[in-house]
Amino acid sequence: MKKTTAIFAAAALAAAMSLGISACGGDDGAVTVYMPDGAPALALAQLMVDEPDLGADVSYRVVDASTIQTYVTGDMKADVCVLPVNAAATVAGDGSEYTMLGVVTHGNLYMVSSKYGEQITGDNLTSLVGKTVGCIQLNSFVGAVFKAVLGDAGIGYTVVADASQASPDSVNLVNIANPASEISPSAAFDYMIAAEPVVTAKTSGGALGVVGDLQALYGEGGYPQAVMIAKNSLIESDPGFIRALVDAVAEGAQKLASDGADIASIIEAVNTNGGAGTLTAGNLKPETLRRCAIAFEAAADAKSDVLSFIQKYNAVTNMSLSLSDAFFYSGNR
Repeated sequence: MKKTTAIFAAAALAAAMSLGISACGGDDGAVTVYMPDGAPALALAQLMVDEPDLGADVSYRVVDASTIQTYVTGDMKADVCVLPVNAAATVAGDGSEYTMLGVVTHGNLYMVSSKYGEQITGDNLTSLVGKTVGCIQLNSFVGAVFKAVLGDAGIGYTVVADASQASPDSVNLVNIANPASEISPSAAFDYMIAAEPVVTAKTSGGALGVVGDLQALYGEGGYPQAVMIAKNSLIESDPGFIRALVDAVAEGAQKLASDGADIASIIEAVNTNGGAGTLTAGNLKPETLRRCAIAFEAAADAKSDVLSFIQKYNAVTNMSLSLSDAFFYSGNR
């Protein structure tokens, strides 16, 4: 934060405290930032490592991915939250309480196989017809991405209960309910779709190999996956903090993309902030960071891509999610 902004923020905070309130965050003036374990937590990992001065006392909390929406809708509402774009659209898309500051990850989904070694690209995507593809989160985000890829290519797919029901005329999709046990070289699937950092862990032994990049198959440099949202009250009460946070996230993402990222420090920071981190030296390597597509894109710049993705998401899930113009941060609030 620039010196003049820091002085202004400090003065504003002091004045607010004299009135018994806080300029931002909770009752103690702290700002809580929640994020799910995995690639979204990695997007903010450098902030947890470097602890830059943002002009406020910031607490980072890495939580189980299945609970992240509760920190926006529940009683203990996050001041800032990183969550999947479809979840953000579901719980905050009207912009009445939260605003999207930007996209922080652009896809971490990959196809692995122990049966086939040829790379799946847009040119040979039809080779999946008649095959079985096990997919995590088939009925939500991950499945929507893959279905959109197939739909854009004009390739039909069928959702089946297991590999024994596979049709020879379409791509056969099977839900993977338990990635820890079901993604394995001995699985009945021809291919499996998983997310980093699980992909790194599952392919480290060599029996499974990465044979497809869903971001490349989707095109356009990937898709908006995890977004960072902030309370409107925080944006309005302390715009200087918001600007400092956005700058720090962008700088942190650039550092993670460089060869200078300290893997050990990242693992420690993510695993100790909130207690839900599952990173290890076995599932986080430099290539893992690259495959998480961590890069900050401001809301104004990402708006058209986000709207396009939500439209595709709705089409393949029969949902009707919508995002108001107020949901996208313009920097003028």
